Amino acid sequence: MKHLLLHARCLVLAICLATSAKYAAADVPEPLQQRQQQLTSALSKVRLAVVGVSDGMGVGSGIVVSRDGIVLTASHVVDSGRKSRRSTVTITYPDGREYRANVLGKNRDADAAVLKISDPAPGSEGFPFADMGRLSETKVGDWCFAMGHPGGYRPDREAPVRIGRVLSVGNRTVVSDCAILLGDSGGPLFNMKGQVIGIHSMITSLITENRHVSIDSFHDDWDRLQAGDRWGRLRSMDNDIASSGFFGVNLKWKDFTPEVTRVLPNSPAEKAGLMNGDVLLKIEGEPIADRLDLGTTLELLEEEQPIEVMIRRRNGTEDTLKLITGDDSDPEVQDDGGDGPDRIPTLDDEEREREILEQLSDDRSIGKFEKRAAEELKLYDSVAGISAQSVVAVRDNGLLLCLGTVMSVDGYILTKASELDGAIDPEIILPDGRRFRGKEMAADYSYDLMLLKVDAKNLVPAVLRTEALAAGTMALVQDPRGKALIPTVISVVAHTSESAMRAFLGITMPNPYENPNEPVGNGVRIVEVLAGGAAVRNGLKPDDRILSVDGHDVHDPDSLKHRIGGFKPGDKVSIRFMREDMIRTIEIVLTSKFTNENALLPLYRDPELTGQFASTHAQGFPRALQIDADVYPTKVGGPLLDLNGQAIGIVIARADRFPTYAIPADAVQSVFEQLKAEAANKKSDQPAAE
Repeated sequence: MKHLLLHARCLVLAICLATSAKYAAADVPEPLQQRQQQLTSALSKVRLAVVGVSDGMGVGSGIVVSRDGIVLTASHVVDSGRKSRRSTVTITYPDGREYRANVLGKNRDADAAVLKISDPAPGSEGFPFADMGRLSETKVGDWCFAMGHPGGYRPDREAPVRIGRVLSVGNRTVVSDCAILLGDSGGPLFNMKGQVIGIHSMITSLITENRHVSIDSFHDDWDRLQAGDRWGRLRSMDNDIASSGFFGVNLKWKDFTPEVTRVLPNSPAEKAGLMNGDVLLKIEGEPIADRLDLGTTLELLEEEQPIEVMIRRRNGTEDTLKLITGDDSDPEVQDDGGDGPDRIPTLDDEEREREILEQLSDDRSIGKFEKRAAEELKLYDSVAGISAQSVVAVRDNGLLLCLGTVMSVDGYILTKASELDGAIDPEIILPDGRRFRGKEMAADYSYDLMLLKVDAKNLVPAVLRTEALAAGTMALVQDPRGKALIPTVISVVAHTSESAMRAFLGITMPNPYENPNEPVGNGVRIVEVLAGGAAVRNGLKPDDRILSVDGHDVHDPDSLKHRIGGFKPGDKVSIRFMREDMIRTIEIVLTSKFTNENALLPLYRDPELTGQFASTHAQGFPRALQIDADVYPTKVGGPLLDLNGQAIGIVIARADRFPTYAIPADAVQSVFEQLKAEAANKKSDQPAAE
């Protein structure tokens, strides 16, 4: 488990002309108004300077910081096995233009690298660039935003915007809760002025552990980096050196702060006067950002080196102790038990696993400096309050399946269709506690939206804001009671994804690498039918064996993929299959490709965890916008609110560590009218009772 370790005010406050007379705009607190203005202004300055970086063997991101083409990135982005000191990389600007660049210096200890574009700039003003800030002017709790190219540069998508707060600041590292992914590495972390304060470096499975290279690391070594010096080595795992004979303490981490839980007998720490309960603040004047930062700091010290350790005692007083480092094999350092290794783990695997599982749970404790901390959520009370009665919980036998969005006063509700697959008796629970049985009326499986009807009057429908909104527009996700759950932003504007164009049957098949003994030549065995897919809706089951598609025989998973790939979503195909000893034929309307096979972290693509951390129906929507919220699958289906409490969409799926997708309000309105018409037609087609 431990290895599951990466415009103006009027724009925000505009009220849709179609707003109901009963609708009252939220009294948006001044801090939120200011934050939106700052973000919009900053984005206008920096958007064109965020670039893609590729060394031909891997992809990442970067930020241009001078008009003559100096680029900052992470050292590991340009360390993909190349040995040449004069290696050349490709820089891709947002408009798709590519430029050659030379790798200058690398500080691998900090994961920092500097590049220089060698091709001429496109105009006399030079390259678009962003200003470098100073992390020393940044404090824990400050708001910030991240950009980059997760999964690599894509011409159909601008660099996504993600907002968050600084959670920890060290000498060479800054930690934030701005969600980043693989491919973001080397991209910029900005303060709200649009100044670069960090470069994306590493992540873990935890959404709060986004590690960035401190911009001060670049400032401190600027001359060396510009001169082409390359030094150090990249560390991606905690080396437990603090608990070795070199230092001599076991630590407990809370909110990125290390507290001493044990001092090893006769260790350098004991000799210096460290005690249980002490909190480590600085080593040699350097603040500590996280476990890895501390390990790197200690590893860069020499044996028997006099150092200063700044601590905070249990009573709150601060002190600076003199400590002389030891070595891992010092025979005088013994375990308290008298037998066993001198090197005692700082945090054993079981404790770290418990911490990770707790932080990955849907009801995890929230740190006081996170963007969803209680004090921050209070600012959104008025936003959530406007639409508090427009979100419902959908439960089945007490189990929360997902949320729903009230669409009419007379009981129509939209929710996520695939999460209701297999539900026996879905119940709709309003924020005020009233309960109603939900009746399925119709569904649009391309958007994964289902229309439910409850026997209730005077409900409060969500007020839809249907105009197009820019990336960086702040928004809010609600919880089942209608309260503020997660502050977020539109990361990518409403668009049609590539997967929406690909046909999909909705099954999983044997992996020939994992199942070498799987029979070949007698059709393709279904391993699993996926919720929301065409297969499950038409009665296909696990262990059924598909023999042909529209009269063409299929013999293996690749041939089945090829046949289905020849169709488009919405096409009707004939499927011939065998169940036990009987051969049958059915017609199936194919859906779009809705599973995320490109999840960038193992946690979100592990078949054993399907639906737990990411939605099964995770993408392939005809139109969707991205947000940066870590919404759990049981919390999708509710409205996505703007700062006036209007619904700019319905939260529909979490696809990875991020993004989460939302169906934009104009599409929601269209689907709602379509499904109402379908439901009315079904009712009129029913024979009249005698």
